[in-house]
Amino acid sequence: MKIKSKKWIERKKLKEWREACLKRDNHQCQISKKKSDRLQVHHIIPRQVKELKYDIMNGITLNFYYHKVGKESAHNNALFFASWLRKNKPKQYKYLMKKLSKGGIE
Repeated sequence: MKIKSKKWIERKKLKEWREACLKRDNHQCQISKKKSDRLQVHHIIPRQVKELKYDIMNGITLNFYYHKVGKESAHNNALFFASWLRKNKPKQYKYLMKKLSKGGIE
């Protein structure tokens, strides 16, 4: 029996998390509502926060523009993105805020 490395397990978990987010979001950018071949899944709370790294509520499907490069992208304008999330995905926003306000999340 072959022992799987931590790196292999990590990639598998991230792939499963990504696929679950894409399925939940109907394989479309949640801001533009368009389907694209450049869809990406964004960790709303950085993946360095281990408690939320594989939590589907901490992921959102975005196209390349709204994820990385646009002036209103999640990476270039966190304030816009947080405001958009609060307005358009209130359950997800409240869930993450509640998780962050609990003790123990680093």
